[in-house]
Amino acid sequence: MLFWNTRKKFAGTWEDRLDGLFSCGVDYAGKTILDVGCNMGIVAYEIAKHRPAYIHGIDILKPHIGVARSIFLGSGVESRFDAMNLGSRKLPSVLRDSYDVVLLLAVYQHVRRGLGQDKADRIFADIINRAQTVVARVPKEKDTRLQSLVEGAGFSLSHRHQSPRGCTVQAYHRH
Repeated sequence: MLFWNTRKKFAGTWEDRLDGLFSCGVDYAGKTILDVGCNMGIVAYEIAKHRPAYIHGIDILKPHIGVARSIFLGSGVESRFDAMNLGSRKLPSVLRDSYDVVLLLAVYQHVRRGLGQDKADRIFADIINRAQTVVARVPKEKDTRLQSLVEGAGFSLSHRHQSPRGCTVQAYHRH
C-alpha cells in the first residue's frame, strides 16, 4: 500500500533529485561544481561518478552536511561541504570566484520564503554570476523569477526536461 501523496509536485526522493540531471546536456567530467542546497550530498555523490574536478556543497542543516562529508571520505573527488545559511555574510568568502557548473535544485523558493524576494535575488545573482553553466530545478513553472535572474545574468536556456514527477530541470549556458 502506498502512503505518499502522488499529487505532490516534488517529493525529494533519490529518483526525484536525479531526474533530468544527466540528460540535460551538461558534462560534469573535470568540472568544478557548486551544489546550493545540497542536502545530504545525494546529487553530489552521483555527479562524483562522472569524475568532476571539485564539488562544493552548501546546505543550511549541519546534520545533512555531516552525512555529505561522510559519503565523500573515500571519494577520489576533491570536495568541500559547508553548513551555512545563504543569508550569512560569510557566504561570499566561502564561495570560489568561479564554478563551471552551479546546481540550483529546488532551493530558490525556500530561500526567497525565508529571506524575502530582494535578499534572495541578490544572493542568487551573486551565485549565478560565478557560473558558466546553471542547472536549475523549478518545482512550479509558473514562478519564473529564478529563470529571469539566470537569463538576466547573460545565460541562455540550452535544455529543458519536464519530469513526470511534476518539476522541470533547465540547463543554462553563459552566452
